[in-house]
Parts: sequence; C-alpha cells; structure tokens
Amino acid sequence: MHQTNQENRFKAWELLLDREEFRESTLRRLRTEGESPVLVLATCQRLEVYGYRLPDLEGVRIRHEWSEAQAVERFARIAGGLESRILGELEIMGQVRQAYKDFHLIQGVNGQELDRIFQQGVSLGRRARKESGIDANLTSLGGLAARQMVNRMGPEDPVAVIGSGSLASSVARYLGKRGKMPVRVASRCPDNALNLAMEVGGFATGLDDLMHLMENVAGVITATAAPHPVLFSEHVEQARKPLLLIDLGEPADCSTAVQNLEGVEYLDLLAIEEKAQTNTVEREARAEKAGHLIGLWVREKYA
Repeated sequence: MHQTNQENRFKAWELLLDREEFRESTLRRLRTEGESPVLVLATCQRLEVYGYRLPDLEGVRIRHEWSEAQAVERFARIAGGLESRILGELEIMGQVRQAYKDFHLIQGVNGQELDRIFQQGVSLGRRARKESGIDANLTSLGGLAARQMVNRMGPEDPVAVIGSGSLASSVARYLGKRGKMPVRVASRCPDNALNLAMEVGGFATGLDDLMHLMENVAGVITATAAPHPVLFSEHVEQARKPLLLIDLGEPADCSTAVQNLEGVEYLDLLAIEEKAQTNTVEREARAEKAGHLIGLWVREKYA
C-alpha cells in the first residue's frame, strides 16, 4: 500500500490485512514508525487508523476512507456504539479510550492537535450515549459470554480463553472475578497471553501449545481476530465432555469439525448476540437519536 495523498487533512482509514500474521508488526509500525502521528483502533472486528497520513505498509489495503468532519463523526459514532454489531455496545468505549491513551502515551506533544480531536470524539460519543440512553440496561458481549460459562461450570472447573485482545481480555477478567475458576489463556502473542493470565490468576501459552492448554478443561471461549479457524478437533481431544464451547470470532475461530463434535455444545457469536438484543426496536430508535446528535454536534464544530 502506498499513500500518495499528502494533504494536511484529518482522515480515518479502515484497513484490511492480506495476512493475519502481519497484524502485530503492522500495529507496531503504525504506532511508532510513521512521519505523522496516528491513533490505531484495533479490535477483534476492526482495524481503523486516524490521523493525517499513513506510513507505507506492505500487505495492507484500505477498505474505506473518511476525511475531515466525516472522520471525526466516524470516531464519535464508534465511541457511541453506533458502529457495533450490538447497538450501544459497552466494550467499544473502553477500547476507544485505550486507543486514545496509547496514542497520548506514544505521541505526547507530537500529537497535540490530534489529541484535541480525539478528546472531542470520545466526549461526543459519551454525550450521545447519555442523552439517547442507547446503552441503558445493556450487558457487554464479553460479560454475556462469560456469564453463560459461569452459569454452566462448577466453581473449580478449569476454563480456557483463546485470544488476548480487548474482547478476550474482558471475558477473562469477568471469569476471574465472577467465576472464581482457574482461567487458562492462549494467544498468538505469548507475552500478551501471559500478562492477561497473570492479571486473572491463571496461566498462559501460545497457540502452538493448545493441546496442552485444553487438558481437562470444561469450557472454552474463543475471541480472536484471526481470518481462519484456530481451534481444531485434535486440540480438544483431552478436554472434558460434555464441553461448552463459546465462539466469539468473526469469522469463526472453531473449525466446522470442532463445532460438530460429539460431546461439544457449540454457541457462536450470533447466539450470544441474540441474548443482548433486548428491546431491539427501542434501542434502534435510541441509536437513531444518538447518530443525529453526533452528526449535529460535528457539523457545528467543523462547519
């Protein structure tokens, strides 16, 4: 990918990776190697970058681009939960705040002008949530998945979380606090898995050691950004049966063979989302109000 447009205009880019293996190196380069500072919002379901110019990156494609006021509105809408599969999603605000903190920590005084824009975007998203009530009585996706696991497991049953991103971290923390059960963590980045496991009082491994991780587990929750399955039949041979398997990946983290194994109860992302979609008509009306408010405020500020 070669970015030729050097105009000094604020932009947002939605990026696609040609290979998932590029993800960690791409995130590192985006945050530290560009001539112009950028904020990177990387979640299980999106990779978006905000700033003035992108660095040259191999293996990365631009899926969508927004400029100036549209870019600000995009950032605020994400913070407000309007671009999430579950309207008003609670976890995305935390992810946006963390992306802003990372930007502020890395860029410091080099990104003061962008810092102001991001503060406004977070503020608009928060304000839209409050005035529209879009996230009233809404439970986070990670919380819902973890609650399903806790309700089905015994207090001493080992459980595994595959992934170490924001959604997987939310699941692991919930399990660590509410379930009082041993939490095992696996990730393509062993360091991230280890940090998360230490936080929740569990242990960690890389994706290349899943068979060991799965020994005697009673439940598994997957939440990775991988574009292909990461969990296969041989990985769960030593797991307990029946095994509760909750797959929050999009696309699915579990192979078709795993999903159909005897003794495995498989719940996918849609099944968990359905439990969050309460008062759908009312929430859609609130989302429309929140979107209108954000658009109005952005036009007032950037007319």
